[in-house]
Amino acid sequence: MAPDVSTPDTAGTGRTGARRRRKLLLIPVSLLCALGLVLGYLFLTAKPEASTPLGASAVIPGGTARVNGIIPLEKDGWLPPERVQVLDEGPSAGTHRVRILVQFTALEGKGVAVDTSQFSVTGLGANSIHPLWTSPGKTLLKQGDSLDATMVFELPNQAVALVLEGPANTRLSLGLSHHTS
Repeated sequence: MAPDVSTPDTAGTGRTGARRRRKLLLIPVSLLCALGLVLGYLFLTAKPEASTPLGASAVIPGGTARVNGIIPLEKDGWLPPERVQVLDEGPSAGTHRVRILVQFTALEGKGVAVDTSQFSVTGLGANSIHPLWTSPGKTLLKQGDSLDATMVFELPNQAVALVLEGPANTRLSLGLSHHTS
């Protein structure tokens, strides 16, 4: 008797179908592993950018800059001399506000051009955070002059290493002591 053409032979194709699916699954798994290896290599070999330790003076064009203090606003209740609407509103969830005090000193004859609005805070997993308020704005210091600047930032509560970045690759470490949680 001739075999029935209408009933397919599933005994042999069941195993080959599973094998084929496994082989096809190997392609995306292999790509994910390769991508993981490449990202792991880049992460482990990336050289972190150096920053000046908290309290030390950094060399800037024409002089020096130094973080003199990082004070959480909720600890001292400080407010700027003029009313600022963004500071009247509370901080976003998961953040806190800090007042960063930076001293600039002009050492060279051409002086130091200071623009506090050009500073931002960066760190691991954080985008560039721009100041909510700064004082003074743009200023030119003459040789021998010093200036105490104040910048207010809203920073994440996570205790991550943050850096105050400014013009001419100025990088000042902020340490971890200002974190509230």
